[in-house]
Order: sequence, then C-alpha cells, then structure tokens
Amino acid sequence: KFIDLISPFSIFCKEVDKTLGETSGSIMKVSTWFNTKIKELMTAGKEGPLADARGELSKLRSKVTGGNEQLSKLRAKMVAGKKDYAKKEVDEKNSHILARECKEAEAITGPAQAKIDVMEAACKALEEAAKPIVGLTGEELDTFPTPLSVVEACDKHIDEIMKVAEEAKTVAKEQQEKLPKVVKGPMMDAKRELQKMVAKAELSKKQANTTLNAVRGKCGAIIEARAGEVSGLLRKTAQEKGFDAEAYFNVVSPGSEKMSEDAFCSYVQSLMGESYKAEQIKLLCQHIEGGGVGRRRFQSFVQQYFAVVKGIAMTDVFDIGAAKTLRKAELEEVVELLEGPRSDDKSGVVRIRGKSLTDGLEGWISLRGNQGTPFLQEVEKPFYSCQVDMALDRDFKSEGEAGLVRGLKADEVLELVEGPRKETYEPGLRVKGKAILDGAIGWFTARDKTGTVFAEADSKYYSCTSSVAMTDNMDIKDCKVVRKLAVGELFTVEEGPIKVEDAGITRVKGKSVKDDAIGWITLKGNAGTVYAEASSKHFCILQDVSMTKLFPSAAPGEEVRVLAKGEAMQVLEGPKQETYLAETRVKCKAASDGAAGWITLKKDNTKPWTPYYKCKAAAPMHDAAAAEGATVVREIE
Repeated sequence: KFIDLISPFSIFCKEVDKTLGETSGSIMKVSTWFNTKIKELMTAGKEGPLADARGELSKLRSKVTGGNEQLSKLRAKMVAGKKDYAKKEVDEKNSHILARECKEAEAITGPAQAKIDVMEAACKALEEAAKPIVGLTGEELDTFPTPLSVVEACDKHIDEIMKVAEEAKTVAKEQQEKLPKVVKGPMMDAKRELQKMVAKAELSKKQANTTLNAVRGKCGAIIEARAGEVSGLLRKTAQEKGFDAEAYFNVVSPGSEKMSEDAFCSYVQSLMGESYKAEQIKLLCQHIEGGGVGRRRFQSFVQQYFAVVKGIAMTDVFDIGAAKTLRKAELEEVVELLEGPRSDDKSGVVRIRGKSLTDGLEGWISLRGNQGTPFLQEVEKPFYSCQVDMALDRDFKSEGEAGLVRGLKADEVLELVEGPRKETYEPGLRVKGKAILDGAIGWFTARDKTGTVFAEADSKYYSCTSSVAMTDNMDIKDCKVVRKLAVGELFTVEEGPIKVEDAGITRVKGKSVKDDAIGWITLKGNAGTVYAEASSKHFCILQDVSMTKLFPSAAPGEEVRVLAKGEAMQVLEGPKQETYLAETRVKCKAASDGAAGWITLKKDNTKPWTPYYKCKAAAPMHDAAAAEGATVVREIE
C-alpha cells in the first residue's frame, strides 16, 4: 500500500488514538510504580511512618485505577463516534437517494391517506351528531325532542364513513401492489403504513356501527315508550267508538289503503294533546311502516297479541291481592291486548287486560313476574294460508253442507278471529254391505262424526222365516198361487201390512228380490205362526255416499263406487262404531271478501302465513309480476 486517503476527521482520529495510547502507557507505568512501592512496604509493621506511607500509597493507587476506567470509557466513546460518523458519511452520500425514495413512498401512500383523512373527519362528525342522545337515560331520554334529526344525521355520516372506508381499503390494497419487494427503507415503511390504513378503515367501520347502534338503541327505547302509549290511545278510542281495527282504519284514512306519515302524526296529535312530540311520533310512524302506514300494519299496531309461554292465572281485576281466578291460561294460548301493560307497584308484576282468542274470556293476566320471569310473549296476529280447497263453516260444530258459509280456495289468506278450540265428536257408524242393485261390496258411512245420517235400516225388506205362498190376490179364499217363497228369501213391501179380520191373518203385497215376482204374502197366520218378518240386515241409502274397500273413513282405501240415494244395501258386517280424534277448530275471516266462519286446522290443509318476508340473499325488485321484460326497481339486500 503506497497511499492512504486522509481527511481532517482521519487526522483527528489518528491524533486522538495516539494520545490515548500514550496516556494509557503513562497510567500503566504509574500503576506499576505504585504496586512495587506498596509491595516493598508490606514488610513494615502495622505502625510507624512506613505503615502510614503504605496507607497513603494505597489511597493514591485508587485514583490511578479510576483514571484507567475513565480512559476505557473514552476509548468506547471514540469507537462509537467513529461508527456514527461513518454512518453519517454514508447517509450524506445517499441522502439524495433517500429523499427520492421518500417522495416516491409518499406518492404511493398519499391517495389512501387522503381517503383516511376524509373518513376520520366523518367519524368525528358522527360522534358529534350522536353526542346529544347517547348519554341520556330515564326521563331525559323519554322527553328528548329531536331523536329523528339525530338518527338522520347519523345515517348520513355512517353512509359516508362506510363508503370512504371501503374506498380507502381498496386504494390501499391497490397501492400495496405497486410497492417493490424490499425489506427496509421508505418503501418498506410505506407498506407498513398502507397495512395500518386498511386496519384503521375496518376499525372505523366497526366503531361507527357501534355508535349508530347506541343511537338506535336510545331511539328504540323512545319508540317502545311511545308505541305503548299511542297504541293504547288508539285501542281505547276504538273501544269507546265501537270500531274494530279495520273499520277504525277506514275512519282515520278514508278511501285509502295507506295512511301518510303526516296524516298519522296529525291524528295522534289530536289524541295526545300537549304531550305530543312531533319527531318522536314521526320516528314511531317510520318504525311501524316506512312511507306511510298501510291497513294491515295499522291493524297489527292497534291489535296487539301475546302468546302464553308459561301457564298463568287469568283474574277478574288488576290487583293480584284482591283478584279471583277466572281460569288458567294454557301454554301457546293467544291473548288479545285490551289494556296495559301496567305495573303493580306493590308486587312489581307487569300485567295486562286481555281477551283470550280460545273462548273470548276477558281478564287480567301477568305479562312478567317481579323477578322478570316472562309469562307472555308478544306475537304477530296469526294468519293462515289454505293449502287445499276446504270448507268455511258457519258454526263451531261441523254440520256438513247445511252449515257451510262458502268454500275456500287454495292460497286464500285467513285472519284468526277466535280459537284454537278442540272439537270432539260422537262415534260414527260404518257398515259393510252388498248393493242389491249390482252386488257391489264395500264399506259405507251410515252416520258420520257430525251426526249426518247417510243410511238407515230399511223396514221395507222382509225375510221369510217359513216357506209361504205368494198369491195374486189379497183374499186368501179367492186367489191363485204365484209361487212359493223359500225360507230366508227376501221381498220388499209395496202395500200393507193389512190385517184380514175375518180370516185372522196379516197380509202384505210384496216384490221378490230374487225374481221381481209380485203378489200377496201372509206375514202372520190365524194360529200366530210368523211366516216373514222385517229384515235387520238391510239399509236404505238416504243421500249419496261413497262405498270404499276399507273400514276406516280416514284411510278408506280405493273407492268402489258412489251409492245413490234410494239404493238398498244388504248388511254383511256391522254396523260398527268408528271413533274420531278431537280436531282443532279456529274462527277465521277471509282476507279476500271478509267472509267469516270456522275451519279445521290440519298439517296438510293450512300453514301459518305472514305478509312480511326477510331477504335471505340479494335479489332484484321488479316493477311487474312477470320477471321477463320487467324493469328492476332496485336491489333488495
């Protein structure tokens, strides 16, 4: 090596290193001298001048040791200083590269940061908009005058936050793809910042939703309070004026199927008077139904229903201590609210006055106990949809066609008016018989579960108990024998019986079932001999009825044929009693024309119906029933 690169710093370092080396050598010499002298004085006694000198030397030696430690620290500082200086030299040399990379990194993070700034401003605005209501409780919340303004402002800010947050996430992810693959430097810092922005956007969305939910929770408490108050006023007014819910809607909103928000609020104001708070009632109206209150929603708001979830007594008065039990409300029984809810201050129990749909009984019933135990749960008014064509009967007791209001068609919607109630039946009668007309054999119903009689024992059929002559004339003295009837042979009576006094016999004009031969037959001789008697093995069909292969009417098997009115049937088996399970009956009103009557609920003939549906997946809403060629109004979420 013939030449070294020198600089003021390198010269300075060289001189300092030289000085440090020289200083270290001097300290070493002094330390050696102290060690030698102290060693020489070790032979001196514990007292005297030499002992004192040895002690002084020991004290001075500690200063030498301290000087050596200070020199070591100075050396370490010098080494660290050299490294820092070298790093600064490199940084200064690369400063223009670093500046360029920082500028490039800022250009990459800038678009996402701009979105984040807008989002944070919107989050701050949301917090400010929500502040007036989120901290309120009790009476302050109940009397808060502008909940709707707060909700609308918060909805506006939340929409902006959600939109900008998604934009920020999208931009941040797009910008990350533009970054080079590095492990340090401004570009690596930019990558970390973009990742933080994505996380911040997601966190801001969650925090914004938390704030909005807090606002909606407070508004929900206001809605619940006003809903109970307003629905109670509407029910009271309807009861005083004798309106049912449908007629009441026609009074409040004449000639329209939907009541506007202004009309609803105006009518409620007329009922509430000075306690009316415009924004609270508008909020309630929007909660009932957006864009105005329709007939069905108005009815369900005025008519509130509860289902019994735990058996509880129904009493005659509100005060539990003074009340008498009317009966026990059974599980799943539906009760229509008439008054309340009211809280009993003594017991802490919340009670309502209601009417059972099962039997129309009115009384007081506990909504929940003093420990919060629920006895009733609010439910929508029950509706049913017909799955098949079925009968709508006039009365609770099934009476067949005689008691029919009209037939219901499949898909008709029915509103529950009364029930459910169990209908029990007397046993019916089934007979296995052989048709006289064509010999067809099968089971038929003589009397069904409703008491309708389709067939009865036929007294016109007689069976010969002894061989007897059939003659062409009633007068036994002036007649000719048509033929002999054998024991067991059947005939039908066409005239008589006639008692012949002078002969002491009873005669009938009959027609042989075997060959249609017609003539006069002696039923009872003058000596009391019985030649023929009424058959107990024949039935006459009173109205058309099906003849089937099997006994059970619920599972009759294949139909043989329909037996016509007036047909005669020879009994082969029975009559046998057939028992029937109790059936569930409900009184309903048809939504199409208001026809009211009773139906029998079965799994295969009806199903619960609701006018409200929850969207399970995004789907288009069209302006026409037919999807083909229809215009999409908007996407349902």
